[in-house]
Amino acid sequence: MRSILVIRLSSLGDVILSTPIVRQLSQTYPQAAIDVAVASRFSEVYSSNPRIRHVWSIDPAPTADNFSADEVKLAMRDSVPGGEYDLVVDLQHNVRSAALRHGLGHNVALAPKHRLEKLALVWLKKKPAAITPIVSRYRAPLEHLPLTLDTSGPEFWLPEERVSGSTGRNSSRKGLRHVALAPGAQHATKRWPAERFGALAQELVASGVSVSLVGGPADVQICNLVEAQSESKLGRYDGARTIEETARILDECDAIVTNDSGVMHLASARQVPIVAVFGSTTRDLGFAPYGVRHVVVEHDVSCRPCSHIGRSKCPKRHFACMLGIEVGEVMQALEKLTA
Repeated sequence: MRSILVIRLSSLGDVILSTPIVRQLSQTYPQAAIDVAVASRFSEVYSSNPRIRHVWSIDPAPTADNFSADEVKLAMRDSVPGGEYDLVVDLQHNVRSAALRHGLGHNVALAPKHRLEKLALVWLKKKPAAITPIVSRYRAPLEHLPLTLDTSGPEFWLPEERVSGSTGRNSSRKGLRHVALAPGAQHATKRWPAERFGALAQELVASGVSVSLVGGPADVQICNLVEAQSESKLGRYDGARTIEETARILDECDAIVTNDSGVMHLASARQVPIVAVFGSTTRDLGFAPYGVRHVVVEHDVSCRPCSHIGRSKCPKRHFACMLGIEVGEVMQALEKLTA
């Protein structure tokens, strides 16, 4: 095995969850050149990863109706012997990734989509016999290989760690001195209300804990609401323009309270203990924090999950899955996690 291409174009959480497979491939084939293809806005996940030879940024992020990566594909072919990769691992497995991988190698491994299982869970509320983490699903098409398996979590390398050859923070710290709150999420039904996050922040500050708000540019407005509700001056690290900015703040925290979001998986990659608040999505979909100490807080109602990715509003109009989660429950989970 001389050359391997791993494709995972989006989204942030999925790209981060692809890093354990890259690590295992690297450990199994240490002499192989491993490349990744990813949408440009998520390329930072791999930019400092020493296991990667090259990050092929696809810009703009391709869609089924608008895909053109001819120049990138030509450069890919020129970069490997014979113009083809020995192995192409397509973890996206859709129309976009199929167009990208076409002609780049004959030996292709496709991640299973589990569409029927998702449909049965969302529409029939039929739970799987066992929860299969996304990392395990990504590994499934490679079972024919002598893959070096591990149960370590995802990775996000900082630039200086690439130089030193080691990553991660001290995950053995105990106590609760500094907590990050990540109240954002792409879909509204995956967001615990800002008022609850604010009340949690107020309680933490009152007990002497430093609180920092984290998130990207889209999360500034909700973080404003959280800070106003907390009636305290909180650390403001939301609006971050890079993933690295958020990772560095997370490294300073003893724990994070987060919705089911990309920040949750970034915290896993930096080994920050997690209290994950799940609403319209459930752990059965495989997206719970992986390889890190965590507690999932959820309020089960008969209509969960209403989607496998989240919705813009509650289809039942009661939003009971999130409104049923009290501040005290999250505080107890946080104390248990960091005891």
